[in-house]
Amino acid sequence: MLPSQNTRANAGSTRTSAVYRDLRQDILRGRLSPSAKLLIDEIGQRYGVTSTPIREALNQLVTEGFVQKVDQKGFFVAQVSRRELTELTNTRCWVESIALRESLANRTPQWEEQLILAGHRLSRINRSSDPEVFRESAPWEDTHKQFHMALLAACPSRWLLEFCSLMTDHAARYRYLSMSLAYPGRDVTKEHKALIDAAIDGPPARAIEMLTEHYRTTADIIIRSNMDLPD
Repeated sequence: MLPSQNTRANAGSTRTSAVYRDLRQDILRGRLSPSAKLLIDEIGQRYGVTSTPIREALNQLVTEGFVQKVDQKGFFVAQVSRRELTELTNTRCWVESIALRESLANRTPQWEEQLILAGHRLSRINRSSDPEVFRESAPWEDTHKQFHMALLAACPSRWLLEFCSLMTDHAARYRYLSMSLAYPGRDVTKEHKALIDAAIDGPPARAIEMLTEHYRTTADIIIRSNMDLPD
């Protein structure tokens, strides 16, 4: 391939990556509503790109489950439902229990230091940009995921960690539904600190139990309080 061809290929890849990243974030954070139709022209205007990188990004999001492709109808933001949330939560608890058990079995001083650091960073960021009502805090969201992945980081299976990361992002869509319902009554900082203590000092079974309880609490809040969530 000639240098100019390499340049064009790299530019196309960069555009696709940018659209994929922006679309993914807008879906995760509820800026694009569940079941909304994703029109190529509208996306192009929204992100300032042509149709080719849009289609490539959409197809990538289809493989991850954030977008649904319907024959003869086009692309749609993946639906949400109570049944889907229950299935996701159960699967996440099952799989992350294995990943956490393996992580604790292979922990090192460096793992412990990184976990404590991740927890400290998370505790230093306000959950909401407004102390009275929930307002999205993107830095908290990013650091929150880093904290949960730090718990699992010593797990020796790359495949397992990648699946846990994907499920974490799917769960984030639902967690956004619960933010205004649980904030500021739920003390997630205390829950995260307890997780750190259990992972470092407690038996693995206790840390696993606390992690699954942490996830199920979020699901329960959404299911009990969000009457608009389809069955």
